Amino acid sequence: MRFPKAVFFDLDNTLVHRDRSIDLYASQFWRDFGHAIGSGGEGNVAAVIKRYDNGGYLPADSSFKTIKQAVSHGLLTEMDWRQAQEPEGLLRHWERYNAICTAAMPGAAEAVAALSAQGVRVGVISNGSHRTRLEKVACLPFASAIELTVSSESAGASKPDAAIFRLAAEALGVPLGACWYVGDNPFNDVLGASRAGMTPVWLSGFHAWPEGEEMAYRQISSLEHLAGMMAAVPTCYLFE
Repeated sequence: MRFPKAVFFDLDNTLVHRDRSIDLYASQFWRDFGHAIGSGGEGNVAAVIKRYDNGGYLPADSSFKTIKQAVSHGLLTEMDWRQAQEPEGLLRHWERYNAICTAAMPGAAEAVAALSAQGVRVGVISNGSHRTRLEKVACLPFASAIELTVSSESAGASKPDAAIFRLAAEALGVPLGACWYVGDNPFNDVLGASRAGMTPVWLSGFHAWPEGEEMAYRQISSLEHLAGMMAAVPTCYLFE
């Protein structure tokens, strides 16, 4: 089995565990606002956020334009406030702390270390604001191993558009065919990367595979599996 010159990752629910990150944010929120809330605790804060966050994807019928608007509205309307809050204040709090309350996905550090040990270059391709992507990456314990972060904002294109995958490969100077892309979303990550010319690896468990679509070429249920795959293959099997 031959392995790539570069592996790109999605962020949320790939390198970053989104629900665990929300738990971290809920703790910060409770420290800052708990005195103004009558009941519930940080567990209730996390539950409200996760419901409105919806795994990082707004429902098709959502009245909100962004996740941060949906979350701040949920916190404003569903918490047992003893002191009135301004929507803008809750929105600013999310903008300040959301990205830095980042929890790495289990196995992410091991996977990145295994790639680096094989001389495989590591990057990130993620939809969202460039500032937020950079802040999340910087909070990861293996941030120094990530050579490149491409956001939809910086690229001017969003996954699954092939343009964002092409731009990332070109930025590292690696052919698309020598790149893998690891992500949890079947459409944005797996099919998007495949159609762009990268080899996709589907991290299952967060989204159902869509009916009627050919199953992913490679599938893993945890990043530990990716680490094991890379560690087991000698460097002579890397792309020349």
